[in-house]
Amino acid sequence: MKECIAGALIFSGRPDPTWNVSETVVKKLEKIWNRLSGWGDALPSAPPLGYRGCFIKCKPDMEWFAYNGVVTMKTVKGHESRTDKNRAFERLLLDSAPEGTLPGEIL
Repeated sequence: MKECIAGALIFSGRPDPTWNVSETVVKKLEKIWNRLSGWGDALPSAPPLGYRGCFIKCKPDMEWFAYNGVVTMKTVKGHESRTDKNRAFERLLLDSAPEGTLPGEIL
């Protein structure tokens, strides 16, 4: 199994929270990703403060970033963005954080 670390971009001036992600959650995220349709517009802009998205990095060669209904996957071969209208990918990733890792308003 690849080691996968997730995180949420929420703080300014201190480290953002990160956590390990189980293989079960990674497989569920992959299933969601495979059902998403393509995204052809500019990526949504995040505010300078507050929640700015979440990510999962699986060593050595894969990373996903989710924010505001769009998920982008980056690999050594390039990147692709897809629509996540119901934010299922983003919610599952944030819900995988251990209790107390994220502020309640993020969840």
